[in-house]
Amino acid sequence: MRSKPKGSEVSRYDTLKQVEKSTGKTPAGLLNGPILRREHADAWDIFNTLAEHSYQEIESFGRLTGNFLSAWEVDAIMTLSRYIGEDLSRWPPK
Repeated sequence: MRSKPKGSEVSRYDTLKQVEKSTGKTPAGLLNGPILRREHADAWDIFNTLAEHSYQEIESFGRLTGNFLSAWEVDAIMTLSRYIGEDLSRWPPK
């Protein structure tokens, strides 16, 4: 949801948040989205913050922010980054 559709400068999430802000109503796309458990929040935030998903970028981000990830979180980011731009309505994608 945080990736930008082809040819767009704005992510689907940002578009839905703007609709919510403008109308005062939460769009179904936000209501029906998955809810991450608290322990996954750091990895998800870093995944969405980084433009490049490499071990070096993740390490640099940790050194700059003091927000270091565990090995499984780094592995999750690297795995997810392989599917950027693909339709993820079905998991795992083909």
